[in-house]
Amino acid sequence: MIEINNLSKNFGELNVLNQISFNIEKGEIYGIIGQSGAGKSTLLRCINGLEKFDSGSLVVDGKEIQHLKKGELRQVQKEMGMIFQNFNLLSRLNVYDNVALPLQFWGQKKNSPENKEKIMNLLRLVGLEDKINSKPAQLSGGQQQRVAIARALVLDPKILLCDEATSALDPVITKGILDLLIKINKEMGITIVVVTHQMEVIKQICSKVAFIKNGKVVAVGKPEELFVAPNKEIQAFVGDNAETLPKKGINVKLFFANENSEAHLITTLARTLNIDFDICQGKLENYRGTILGSLIINIQEEDKEKVYAFLKQHNIIWEELV
Repeated sequence: MIEINNLSKNFGELNVLNQISFNIEKGEIYGIIGQSGAGKSTLLRCINGLEKFDSGSLVVDGKEIQHLKKGELRQVQKEMGMIFQNFNLLSRLNVYDNVALPLQFWGQKKNSPENKEKIMNLLRLVGLEDKINSKPAQLSGGQQQRVAIARALVLDPKILLCDEATSALDPVITKGILDLLIKINKEMGITIVVVTHQMEVIKQICSKVAFIKNGKVVAVGKPEELFVAPNKEIQAFVGDNAETLPKKGINVKLFFANENSEAHLITTLARTLNIDFDICQGKLENYRGTILGSLIINIQEEDKEKVYAFLKQHNIIWEELV
């Protein structure tokens, strides 16, 4: 659905995006994550044609964005709905009229039977059919974001772009918005691109993620691949460090995923090898309903080889922490 190859973007002498490359498949919920200033939102604006880039290629649904004429670009943009952190609703309009706004921009009548039915169906989808006459000031933040989502869907887009769409919401409301995005993806088949700095968003809904730092792609893959067994860049981003580990012995980090998880592994390790070791740190993460995790143990130097042989035999991913 979206192909990005060696894309670079400068603002004057400032290099904001540097040789960005990754693909987003049709029907995916794809995450783009990184700290503030990493270039995520600029990349999103390049995808929908609001921002020109300096070099590289960006193809959306078979069309090279940079080469499109103004009318052609508008047509592609019509097929890309967008939701923002601050909702961008018009305060003077009620819920119905805010959702209808894109239709009016395209010269359609908001109260035609067809469009009225479409708007009401979308309000039912986002759970706000009873708020049809309310103004944005009368709604909670979560409700305002639901209106923005309905508005983004009113032109029947193929792609939904979400720019920090849950950053202004509390965790409970965020979960409701993420559940709604999953529902939209499954029921409507819309490809969703989520730009965020929130780890929980990526873990809960994204099937794939690109991690961006200082305008460069540091890693691309499934969230569980990147965050359960992260590289040093990602460890620093998520605050996963080993500063409090024992200085004596050898610290070994074990990674547990679906394909290598095994019940009672730690007790089996101790009994089989007849050794003692300390459990130093552990965590469990929920990735789209699948529980994955990691565990750090401290072993003696003389037990090193037989422990590693045991882990290899049981297909456990591990690394020695230095």
